Amino acid sequence: MIRQVSRTLLAGAAAAGIALTAGAASAQYTMKIGFVTINDPQHALGKEFKKRIEAASKGKISVKLFPVAQLGKIPRQIEALRLGTQEGFISPPGFLAGLNPAFAAPDAPGIYKNYWHAHNAFTTPSFRNPYLMLADSKGIIGVTIFSYGPTSIASQKPIRKLSDMKGLKVRVLATKMESKLADTLGMTGVPMPFSEVLPALQRKTLDGCRSSIVVMGALKFFSVTKSITLIESGNIPSALWISKRWLAKLPKNLQVMIIKTGKDLESWAGHMAYGYNQRAEALWKKNGAEVIRLSPADQAAVNAKLKPLGDTFLGGNPKTAKMYGLLKAAVAKASDKPMKMMKK
Repeated sequence: MIRQVSRTLLAGAAAAGIALTAGAASAQYTMKIGFVTINDPQHALGKEFKKRIEAASKGKISVKLFPVAQLGKIPRQIEALRLGTQEGFISPPGFLAGLNPAFAAPDAPGIYKNYWHAHNAFTTPSFRNPYLMLADSKGIIGVTIFSYGPTSIASQKPIRKLSDMKGLKVRVLATKMESKLADTLGMTGVPMPFSEVLPALQRKTLDGCRSSIVVMGALKFFSVTKSITLIESGNIPSALWISKRWLAKLPKNLQVMIIKTGKDLESWAGHMAYGYNQRAEALWKKNGAEVIRLSPADQAAVNAKLKPLGDTFLGGNPKTAKMYGLLKAAVAKASDKPMKMMKK
């Protein structure tokens, strides 16, 4: 049965029009969805998914949300999905790279024109459908993917032009590609757990941090770094992951409903997260920080410098090359205009 549902996911819109039946009308299922953030696009996605699923299932499924790592740190929640003791998890796919290295494909820098170009590429069926099934054999499938937002650099010293990056010590993820990215832009990449970044900035042992303006704004990075440069050297996806063990316990009509609802949420999620990024800019400015954009020439130079890294680190790795190729094809044909909002 679960393989039939997996094929439904791959088929995308094939599930559209399948009506709920009266099967298991008296059954009641609890769906715990965890994530490590709060009051951000992931939290908003959880709330909207809860509202839609509880209404569509007519009370058969009760969704409970657990923000700020209440269900454990990220590795713990991923393992719980595999075991079926946790039903849902919202997270950037990169954290599942231990299950399948190909989850790193969207981390390729310098290939997205803007927020919507990334979101539209992520949701292109030829990439989306196989990508969300990368952990299928490990007991996890994805039902929703969206662009959380572009990367930015919050810094002690304003970065107004490409040359201002030279010599800065900037926190990056602990990957070879991230370290090379920093080096390519003239910076020194400092791998560091995110929880340690703000204290390091306060002690001035770190000059800046490359992350999402939304996440850094929520944690009040602007109290320490009085400038943030929207370099958009990469784009961060996030996704809703479901435990296959739990999904298999549901009647087929409810399985299909969960998969279809997740897919239907993607246009809504794109607009929702875009709004969060716009409000985050206003939040930084309101708190006295300078929000900077590079000149078109410097932004183009950044993309030109970074684009080859994806080919080297992802295209050159047999474990990631296929998915990276699918992403590049999606990027090549994706629009950079806002996705049309689907009706509920």
